[in-house]
Amino acid sequence: MPAPATYLVTGGAGFIGSHLADALLGQGHTVLVLDDLSTGARANLAASWSDPRLRFVRGSVLDERLADELTARCDTVVHLAPATGAIGAAALRHGRRLLIAAADGRGEAAAGATVVRHGDTVGPRQSPGHATLLTRLVRRAVAGEPLVVHGDGTRAYRFLDVADAVDALLALLDHSGAEGADFDIAGSEEITVMALAERTLARSGGASVVRHLPYVVDRVPSETYAKAVLRPLDTEPLRELTGWRPARSLDDILDAAIARARAEAPVVLPGLREPAASPAGQHLG
Repeated sequence: MPAPATYLVTGGAGFIGSHLADALLGQGHTVLVLDDLSTGARANLAASWSDPRLRFVRGSVLDERLADELTARCDTVVHLAPATGAIGAAALRHGRRLLIAAADGRGEAAAGATVVRHGDTVGPRQSPGHATLLTRLVRRAVAGEPLVVHGDGTRAYRFLDVADAVDALLALLDHSGAEGADFDIAGSEEITVMALAERTLARSGGASVVRHLPYVVDRVPSETYAKAVLRPLDTEPLRELTGWRPARSLDDILDAAIARARAEAPVVLPGLREPAASPAGQHLG
């Protein structure tokens, strides 16, 4: 177990960020969460909200003064917020280690950052507006609605459970050899959209059907989009450095997603406290 440290997690009230915050707190660390709640939610931190080592700050990574203040107070920055903001420059200025999630983040590694690119990640706390293809198919199957497959369904994906994604992030944070390098984090099984739809129907026992629709971008059929090639994910560098492998199979991920879809109901979480504002953002107390 690593020695207790202070981590700044931007986007820490989001899907992956909140799970990472819980895990870091579970290891005995202090966690500063910076989130503007544009896509995250305080309810995602409900399990850890009463932990005195959690500090929630409502604010933006675009706020240079706030980014500098929080970076100065931590040992390591984990940047999971969608916007680039001022965090990278603040980490460099204060000599803090930086792990940054990016859609295609090569180039950040030159400044000594660890850059990660996640595959399609699935799990609890994922907002409907950012649901993966797998989650959308599962919800339709459970609701008895047609499973929509765009194009011929041959595009392939690798799905990852959020718990495995967090394990990978922790492994990289614990390894000095990850500094200045970039890594892909993804599930082990590649599956086409059509095969995923068929497996979803089989495992959910639903009576839905698969409906094929053409690709449409801005209401115009797009052959370019349909034929776009996704950069393949390569998890071998991550495995070689840390020994990480996803512990949950695609069937495990599907079964858990089906169970969540069947149990979905509005959850009321009263009593979550949001600190009062300070000149640089929100109070850290």
